[in-house]
Amino acid sequence: MITSVWILVVLTALWAGLTFSLWRGRRWLAFYLTGAFGFVLLAISFMRSLGMDATVEALQAQQVVALATRIGLGLEVLGASGLAIPNHTGWAVFDIGIECSALLEMFAFTGLVMFYPAFSRGRKAGTIGLGVVATWIINLLRILLIVAIINQFGTGWVFPAHAVFGRVFFFAATIAIYWYLVTRPTITIVGAQLDPEEAADE
Repeated sequence: MITSVWILVVLTALWAGLTFSLWRGRRWLAFYLTGAFGFVLLAISFMRSLGMDATVEALQAQQVVALATRIGLGLEVLGASGLAIPNHTGWAVFDIGIECSALLEMFAFTGLVMFYPAFSRGRKAGTIGLGVVATWIINLLRILLIVAIINQFGTGWVFPAHAVFGRVFFFAATIAIYWYLVTRPTITIVGAQLDPEEAADE
């Protein structure tokens, strides 16, 4: 991962120029892939180089502790983004790192919608806003699910709670977000543009 801000600024300029060139040339697939995935790589690199990813992780740790307190789980924040989880076998420590922060997923959603040619600018802004907020919420719920499993069953469940139950929940919820905010509206737009006679033939 590139951490030099100046190198990232140069790469951003090159990426923007290439993306604009592909847009002007109406090379839509190359434009979409270059724009969306280039945005994700650059955005996450800037976040890490500026230390903003650690700020997000620490904020999520505090929010998870607040949510856990409401359901009777006495968590504690350990360090900046670690969670000390009490259970019948002692204490387990779960650290919210870049993978569990959902930053990659939020940037991926933003990039895919931002460069999606089927949506207007207003629709893109609204969809990105809803998608990022929804992803943030389901990620907090994912972490809370992991914490609850470890609290209930003990430290031996740290790996399955994170790698199995947490991932399955987050994957299913993410797919639901894409379906309702991107896929279903796209089907509606395409269907509205179809000629009624062609639609009837199908």
